[in-house]
Amino acid sequence: MKRMIALAAALAVMLGMTACGGQGTDSTESSSETSQTNSSTQSEATGEEIVISYPTYRVGTHVSAGTEAQLIEGFNEKYAGKYRVEIEELPSDTAYTEKMKVLASSNALPDVVEGKDGIRELAIRNGQAIDLTDLINADPDYKAEIGDAAIAANTIDGKLYSISHSNQLIGYFYNKEHFGEASITPAETWDEFMSNLEALKTAGHTPISMMTGENCWVTNLLLASMVGTDDKAGNELMTTKNPVDYNTPEMVEALGMIQTILSEYTTEDALGAKYDIAANHFMQGSTSIICNGPWMTTDFINPEKAMEGFSDKVGVALYPNNGVFEQYEIGYMVCAADPEKQEAAFEFVKHKTNAEAQRLSLEENGVIPLTPNVELSDEYIAENPLVAELIELSGSAEYKYNTFDNMSPASVIEAMSKSYPSLAMGDITPEEMCDLMTEAAADNQ
Repeated sequence: MKRMIALAAALAVMLGMTACGGQGTDSTESSSETSQTNSSTQSEATGEEIVISYPTYRVGTHVSAGTEAQLIEGFNEKYAGKYRVEIEELPSDTAYTEKMKVLASSNALPDVVEGKDGIRELAIRNGQAIDLTDLINADPDYKAEIGDAAIAANTIDGKLYSISHSNQLIGYFYNKEHFGEASITPAETWDEFMSNLEALKTAGHTPISMMTGENCWVTNLLLASMVGTDDKAGNELMTTKNPVDYNTPEMVEALGMIQTILSEYTTEDALGAKYDIAANHFMQGSTSIICNGPWMTTDFINPEKAMEGFSDKVGVALYPNNGVFEQYEIGYMVCAADPEKQEAAFEFVKHKTNAEAQRLSLEENGVIPLTPNVELSDEYIAENPLVAELIELSGSAEYKYNTFDNMSPASVIEAMSKSYPSLAMGDITPEEMCDLMTEAAADNQ
């Protein structure tokens, strides 16, 4: 009797290990084939709904919360009885990234995951990320909706581990009334940009929204633009994936300007501030400039977020030296271990990133589609002049480059968030901050 109990316990452990195993080995692939056959047979026999786990930070007051809910509800309605997405709501980008990294370290990622801030790399390293190449090649129409450029941007060592949901095109927004009162126009050079900040301050305005909390988003956009438009060397740095050395003349000079801006030309609460604080200052007319993408334009007409008539006060510009961000988001991964769930998860990724989803994201959030196939209608242009103007301006940009979130490991961005306050207060020099960023990059190797 004891022997039978022991054998049963051992069998249960073996079955549990098989169910929790990662991908990436021949034995796992063989096991997956067997599992796929068995699960497909079981699914056909029982008709049970396949549930997909999906965490998201696009909830609450997030600018994309409405679109996110609409896409999820649409998927669940379309596949009712066959597939269903269950979401886990996380309160912020930071909370999302931190939790996904913990789950990645224990091989326990949900079925569909956004690979931002180093999550994709952890999932690849741990064997949890599924190569989507064969799946996307099996659907030529969907593949055309994504486009070759977006696919190439997310292909690593010949394998497609994630699918973009947007093409980031980012300039900066400015308050036209404030600029008029300061007798300035959008700067053509960085020296002129700094002079504009001084003119705005003299006219009685806090010149620019900045933040050093979370991923330092708006501050890092400004820094990246300073570097990315500083001749060939700076642009090369800001288009290099995971650079190992940040102590370059371009980065040092740019951090020197950021040091001045943090100490003289932004709000008192910028140090440690999160995005919502920086955005609120701009939309309430407390600051004159914010660096951000076109998805923010929907907030300009939201009376719960912006002052009355604010959208009419806003202009959009390229960065000095004719620069603009243009890059594809990392997008969504499939990390389901079960082959049947992999199929369901990929259908959800398709639903979130196809041409219709891109059109919805454009119309609801100002998110630029992956390909020109999603055209801007005359009606949309009339209702969204800032987005249309940015797209038109970007055609003449001399420099195009990436965000730190897209090109640097999360360890570098974390080091930047910790270092900015010290830089602003003069406790460290720009060169020393560059060294800290370089050390953080080495920690990621």
